[in-house]
Amino acid sequence: MFKIAFTILLSIQLGYSQITVKGKVVSQTDQKPIAYVNVGIVNTGFGTISNEDGSFSLQVPQLNLKDTLRFSGIGYGKRSIPIQSFLTKDVIVYLKEHVTQLNEVTVTSKKEKNKTFELGNRKSRGGTLETDTIYAGSATALLIENKNPVQKGFSFPVYLQSASIRIFRNNLPAFKMRVRLYSVDKITKSPDEDLLKKSVVVESTMRNGWLTFDLSEFQYLIKEPFFIAFEQILTKTDRAQVAKGYQDFIKKHPDRLRIDTVVFEGKKQVRQRVGMSGIDLPGTFIGIAPGEAASKLYSCFTRNTSFDKWEKVRGTLAATVTVSNQPPASQAVSTIAPEKPCQESSAACAAIEDCNNFLGESNVNGLQLCVSIKGKIKLSRGFGLADVENKLPVTPNTRFRINSVSKAVTSAALIKLLSENKLDLDAPIQKYIPSFPLKKYSFTTRQLAGHLAGIRDYHENDLSDLVRTEHYETATQAIKIFENDSLLFKPGSQFHYSTFGWNLIGAVIEGASGQNYLDYMQEHIWKPMAMMNTGGDDNTKNISERSKFYDATGEENNYGDFSYKYPGGGLLSTAEDLVKFGNELLYGNTLNPTLTKKLFETQFTSWNKVTDYGMGWYIGKDKNGHRIWYHAGDMLSSSSYLIIYPDDDIVIAFLANSQEGVLFDMEKIGEMFYTR
Repeated sequence: MFKIAFTILLSIQLGYSQITVKGKVVSQTDQKPIAYVNVGIVNTGFGTISNEDGSFSLQVPQLNLKDTLRFSGIGYGKRSIPIQSFLTKDVIVYLKEHVTQLNEVTVTSKKEKNKTFELGNRKSRGGTLETDTIYAGSATALLIENKNPVQKGFSFPVYLQSASIRIFRNNLPAFKMRVRLYSVDKITKSPDEDLLKKSVVVESTMRNGWLTFDLSEFQYLIKEPFFIAFEQILTKTDRAQVAKGYQDFIKKHPDRLRIDTVVFEGKKQVRQRVGMSGIDLPGTFIGIAPGEAASKLYSCFTRNTSFDKWEKVRGTLAATVTVSNQPPASQAVSTIAPEKPCQESSAACAAIEDCNNFLGESNVNGLQLCVSIKGKIKLSRGFGLADVENKLPVTPNTRFRINSVSKAVTSAALIKLLSENKLDLDAPIQKYIPSFPLKKYSFTTRQLAGHLAGIRDYHENDLSDLVRTEHYETATQAIKIFENDSLLFKPGSQFHYSTFGWNLIGAVIEGASGQNYLDYMQEHIWKPMAMMNTGGDDNTKNISERSKFYDATGEENNYGDFSYKYPGGGLLSTAEDLVKFGNELLYGNTLNPTLTKKLFETQFTSWNKVTDYGMGWYIGKDKNGHRIWYHAGDMLSSSSYLIIYPDDDIVIAFLANSQEGVLFDMEKIGEMFYTR
């Protein structure tokens, strides 16, 4: 009997409420198209694979338009892009190529005999056929472990030599199959991360038999159980031919379709089956062992599309791998030089490794990390590229956008003006900005600084409210953007995060000091604190050592003029400057130490609910219970963090030139330094 993995009816039923998104996936290095990239919405059935020219199209239900599309190419970084970005145009998606280094291999003693083992399932009594014409990326994976029937003497670690899959019957002129290796998810025991760093696709015209993939070039050393998986690459023409053949068969032989329901590991699985008369259906049947005996010996998973959930199934894939206890003789030499050992402290070395891993696994092009302990810098380093096109590296002096960390930096001006009796935090803001329209309720600078004033933030569904082109010379000029908007609530009654509220603080600083915001900050904050690389991201000036910035697709994108929000999210700085700033707040004398503490005192709503936010700073604890004062920020093409551990005397700053930097684990870096 032949089990048919039939999904075309479901696709037709969903089509009425779908839209089609299109684009092209290319290499960020040379802009060449990337074939066979997995594209889809994670943990859903909506996925596909890019064509040979890198193009793709995917039907997305209306209900999923606020989700993100995940892109993952073997040998390239992953990227997630909001589906909204595809609604008005075809998008070019840039993936960063991973540099593949072969394992270091040493010559083994000639006295040790090379042993080769074939692992997996060679039995098959039927086949599965993919019939989906809408989506793509289906795959079947077989767990390879030393608990299955294996040859005597087998144990991990071993070198991967080849993989094979049983083609039960092929009725196409030619077909393509890709082999993949996955690690094992420790919790679900399903396929997890790709282990191969190169896409291996074989095209064949065989009618039936074993299709073999030579994997010896990778010299891949496998140290623990893994999944071998196979993914069929179908062109649009292939899928249409398969679907038409199936529809014609059912129309001609409706009595030969049988629905079976079986219970496997407590779950019902519905299968559509046809008899031997279906063996001539167009497509490629993948060999399986459908019986219970095989399912007791082997663990097999399938997914229907790219990024769909892996589901354990009863049918067992007919597939094998060949491994050996030694690398191929022709490759039994050292292929890479040992990496130069890290010369820093153990904590710094661990942090450097973490940054390099993050850079390799994400699509961030460049980043900075700086760490100090008791006022002394222990690590300050740039990673990756500040300018991809010109291959300019990030250095400690590269200037990045610091986004909402600008609020924390601006907070210092409030303390400075307060100490000079030029600012009353609890006076209505019209005392310093007489031109600002009166609202139904008055509000204060303290409330603005704690996001309690009721000032709105960006309009969520209006990109033009965030990305602006007009240039403003002062913070006071820029408040015209929102000055006539109503308050969202009675001041003090709610916490509502607002960058515009901090832009208004910039105008308060100008009114209280009599100086332009940037001029005041330069004279009274940045220069005294030796923050020589900090200033406004002024696009009317040629700013030296300024990083370029990259959007979710990987394309260079500046996203407008930031002069409208210097105080709340428009500053440039370096990780070193931000660490200097943090240390000044802890130990310096530029600001009054007693008054500085006010920045880190949580505010409360009018009904006594704690906000865990002081004035420009979040207040909390890390996952290990260590006190932290911090702020983070991200924009469509940049990301930033600044964390102070007041009890551990640690200050950490992180900056990146894409939004994906928000995924960097700053608390992990903190833990490295306070535990070593």
